[in-house]
Amino acid sequence: MAVSAEQRPIRLVVRDDDLGRSRLTVFFRLFLAIPHFVWILLWTVAVLFVGFFAWLIALVLGRLPLPLHRFFAAYVRYATHLVAFVYLIGRRFPGFTGREGSYGIDVAIDPPERQKRLTVLFRGLLAFPALIVASTLGSVALVIGLLAWWYALIRARMPEGMRNLGVASLRYSAQTYAYWLLVTGRYPHASPVLRDPGPGPEPRPRFAPPEPVLGDTF
Repeated sequence: MAVSAEQRPIRLVVRDDDLGRSRLTVFFRLFLAIPHFVWILLWTVAVLFVGFFAWLIALVLGRLPLPLHRFFAAYVRYATHLVAFVYLIGRRFPGFTGREGSYGIDVAIDPPERQKRLTVLFRGLLAFPALIVASTLGSVALVIGLLAWWYALIRARMPEGMRNLGVASLRYSAQTYAYWLLVTGRYPHASPVLRDPGPGPEPRPRFAPPEPVLGDTF
């Protein structure tokens, strides 16, 4: 049974993106991102340092305490904002806090939940296959960014299909790192669904008469 993106505790949300891209900010995209590269390096060091103690606490409590949950959730959200900006998947310059709702390509994260201590104990091992897939999808996002850079310089737009493929890649990465950092106990899901397809067509009655075919005579 397929699970829609909206049913998962880690969801990628496209809040506002008309696909327009300023040629000037596209040309200087990497230069504009330099302060963010420095900041995410410092934040990553802090995450790795705190991560071990968070793992021990979650192993005892069976869940991640709310302050640590917020800290790691903001990190996952900020990293997603930054990659979206660098690869032109997002339009605007991102903030530095990883606050929900602050960027057009955003990550919605549910509150902390109880997790099985056994999966917490072996979280690094369990997350390893997903991290490999996330790395592969990261390469896909990189290719999208390179192609989109040339396209946006010429057309001042981001192709919708490329943007959506980039969103799907970022969503899986956000789910993977949130799982690895104990933000959620739900394993990442690689479905390309970006939105809930909605209810399907109503089923026909079991004994309904056959529909007429063009050319039938009565």
